[in-house]
Amino acid sequence: MQRKITIARPVAAALLLSAAMAFGIVARASAATKEVNLATPAQALAYCKSGKMPGSDIAYINGGPGLVQYGPTEHCKQRVPNTIPIKKAIRIVGKIASECNLSPPGQAITFCDSGAMGEYDIDYVSGKVGKTISGPGYGCVVNFSTSSIGNAVCK
Repeated sequence: MQRKITIARPVAAALLLSAAMAFGIVARASAATKEVNLATPAQALAYCKSGKMPGSDIAYINGGPGLVQYGPTEHCKQRVPNTIPIKKAIRIVGKIASECNLSPPGQAITFCDSGAMGEYDIDYVSGKVGKTISGPGYGCVVNFSTSSIGNAVCK
């Protein structure tokens, strides 16, 4: 009789990452992928009005589920869109706001599995409004959030 050994996903990911690092192999998707803090509505509005945000961009910001900042051609309004795909986020580093391209779900799963994502974080990813990935503590699952989100996975 053979025994089946099961390793929990985060443990398996850590073991694979250790082996990859030992052999100098690192997944390309994880190397360029990072978790970012989203700009607050006030920071995003200031960024939009500064002229640095391209006119027709739409990007996630920190706040209610699916809250986005529209660019200057839409008068810098902030709201939750209905059905459009969201591909960008406004991140904040120190006091500097800038845009980043959201990672697609597959790339975000690779990033999450690598152990680089916060254990119980929930971050936006590219796709339909509100599409998120849950951290390794939740199993690196892509879903949709109905709560406020403060982070995103960008490439």
